[in-house]
Amino acid sequence: MSEKDVTRFLQILGLSKREIQVYMFLAKSGVQSTSFVAKRLKMERVQAYRTFKKLQEKGFIEATLERPTRFTIVPFSALVDNYITAKKNEVVNLNDQKQNLLTAWQSISAPESEYPVAKFSIITGKKKIHSKMLNMIEESKSEVIVLTTSLGLIQEDIAGVFDAAIAPSQERNVQVQIITDVSMENLKVVERLDRNIAEEKLNIKLHHINMSSKNFPRFLIKDEEEAILYAPFGNEASVLNLEDEGLWINDKMFISVLKAFFVQMWQSGVDASRRIDELKSGVPIGETTVIKGVEEAWNKVVKVIESAKNEIVIITSSQSINRLAENDPLTKFFRKGLNVRLMASIDLDNLEPAQKLAKHYEIKHVPISYMIMMLVDNKHLFMFKSPPLSDVGTESAFYLADTFYSTDPSQVERVSEMLDDIWKRGIDIAEITSQAGTKLPTVEVETCESVACTVERMLQNNVNSVLITEHHLPLGVISDRDILRQIIGENRDPAEMAASDLKFTPLIMLESDQSMITAMKIMSEKGIKRAAMVKNGQLIGMLTEEAAKKAALKVKAAAT
Repeated sequence: MSEKDVTRFLQILGLSKREIQVYMFLAKSGVQSTSFVAKRLKMERVQAYRTFKKLQEKGFIEATLERPTRFTIVPFSALVDNYITAKKNEVVNLNDQKQNLLTAWQSISAPESEYPVAKFSIITGKKKIHSKMLNMIEESKSEVIVLTTSLGLIQEDIAGVFDAAIAPSQERNVQVQIITDVSMENLKVVERLDRNIAEEKLNIKLHHINMSSKNFPRFLIKDEEEAILYAPFGNEASVLNLEDEGLWINDKMFISVLKAFFVQMWQSGVDASRRIDELKSGVPIGETTVIKGVEEAWNKVVKVIESAKNEIVIITSSQSINRLAENDPLTKFFRKGLNVRLMASIDLDNLEPAQKLAKHYEIKHVPISYMIMMLVDNKHLFMFKSPPLSDVGTESAFYLADTFYSTDPSQVERVSEMLDDIWKRGIDIAEITSQAGTKLPTVEVETCESVACTVERMLQNNVNSVLITEHHLPLGVISDRDILRQIIGENRDPAEMAASDLKFTPLIMLESDQSMITAMKIMSEKGIKRAAMVKNGQLIGMLTEEAAKKAALKVKAAAT
């Protein structure tokens, strides 16, 4: 520690700047009189006497019995010991008062909400981030997962993060999974971790995947209950950099997405021991690389697709569906016997482009695709990153910067199994129907009006459907055939029957950022058998109970 650290500690003990100056001078020069110190420090004599008096009262200096009186410091080690003792006593006293404090708090605080509230907090500084990670590991009950970079692994090892995982693994059988980029820089750290895992038979698994330190997230998830994401602050990162920033969060939805990303990375990775052997022997475990250049990545994609013989499986984003429909780079590679399966989140904004692509491909809706991947003949695996906000308007079907590519059999096999499972859970596009672009009826009928009046209004305006409203708020739509069927079927007098008695098709009003999947969920939750979807004042789709239930089951299955 430096003199600056000592000065900072004296400030913590409550000394002023002038008092610290006098104490440090006495520490360096030995026993001295007040006048001597005042002269050397160029202080007024009155100020010096006051400062010496305060230091003596606080117990930092002691006076001699000689005349004139001289002063010496209380040893610094004694100050440290006294501070530690005082803090220990504070902890003991606080622990004794704990139950009384909690009882008092319960009497004045409102009861905790029955429903969990999502919370987050910003953590600045590597020490605080590592302290939080250590605390989360110590409190873990079933699972800890960590994704970190090559440099990050070294930093976390120095902080004792991985050593902290040993006790939960041995004592509570907590499963620990770690993904990192095993490189020559962290090889010794990984070797030691791998050796300890094997020798002590720990419930800890370590996987390698090639990644970019600047682009890949680093995070730790505990028991699917809380997570911490962290990254270096600024452009430069080093082992000694203390300016990291972290985000702690306990939102279950966010954590589930983060874990899904981890699972995909885990399935794409290889056991760390295999990577260690590769680095030490120089023998590759299969081509696994991150292609940085866009042109180089596209050339690789073209070369692999040209060699395809049996099948291409793609899982992509909803935005990519639109781009594929506009500029499909795959059709030129079509040949007899080549099957293309395409999975994406199909919503109101990309349904028509998806139907267009369905003429050439097998297409299924999957709730959310966290990664964009392409698997060719179960031999070649591409993983594409989502474009940054600055590039969302890109015309390419794939964002090619930092494209991950692998021919490693173990990785390809796991991803193939995962994609097959997602495909089985998906909804065939043929099951999703729409009447996109249809306008709502222009004739409105209030629920209090009679059916006879409703029919008269339809005849006057020469329309075959009306909009049922209540206080001018749209509730649903009904056609002339449905009205006639209900009047005859129930043998009702249309003059005595109100419009509210009609079994009209209810409306589901969608916000601009909501999709058909939202409407399906609402139908399933409310038990609606038939509904009309409305977005931006347009009647953009009709859904049936059967399609909604099937979609809800698929979505639920895919989320588990």
